[in-house]
Amino acid sequence: MKSIENLQEPRKDLSNQPLTLRSIEFPDLNELLDQCLKRTEEPKFRKLERWSLIAGIGGAGIGLLLGATLPGVAGSLALYGGLISEVAGFAVHAALVVKRDWRQFRHARANHAEELEAGYQQQQEIIDLMRAFPFEQRKRRLLYVQNRRAMMHERLGLFTGGIERLGVVPLLLALYLQFKDWRLGDWKALNNITFIQALLALALMLAYAIFWHLIFLRTRVQTYELLLTEANNQHKESNDEQKPTQFLRLK
Repeated sequence: MKSIENLQEPRKDLSNQPLTLRSIEFPDLNELLDQCLKRTEEPKFRKLERWSLIAGIGGAGIGLLLGATLPGVAGSLALYGGLISEVAGFAVHAALVVKRDWRQFRHARANHAEELEAGYQQQQEIIDLMRAFPFEQRKRRLLYVQNRRAMMHERLGLFTGGIERLGVVPLLLALYLQFKDWRLGDWKALNNITFIQALLALALMLAYAIFWHLIFLRTRVQTYELLLTEANNQHKESNDEQKPTQFLRLK
């Protein structure tokens, strides 16, 4: 069996590869941010980490639902199959997260300072690329993305409420519904889960997964806003610095 180290995808050294921005349009900005992630992030097991979490959540929810619906042996096989997928998915995901973030625990302050400096240098490089495009285009796009972010915040609030304050509580609640009657060695207790309990657990897990997907989208929109705002601010500062110089030359 391959070790976790062997599961890591080979990664090219992109640290010296220059960033490129073809236009100020949002698809090109998104591509630029993806370039930054590929260039600066440590290997994050993106595909394996994502799919192991999906396997854990999907295996638990679908296994519970089929186990509560199908009669006899078919229901038991579906239930235990989902349980195996759940345990394996969450275990692999947890192992990958711990391995990825282990350096941050060992050298928390130094690693955080390095990340801040690298992020600052990268942000300045992105802003320089954005300032190559006309100020009016950036101004209009900033106004647009601010309005979209406000709308997204309202819609996200309608869907999730204050779930961001709960963190992993919805996921833990779904696991409680699954294992509340379980005792060590008593696997038959899992067959006592009702259809309503299974449906509620599946709904909680799906809502948790969709919530984080929406959070990632909102974070990307906030990044657009931050970069456009800073590019416009630096443009104004540059113009303000040039005005006294031009005035002295005229005198």
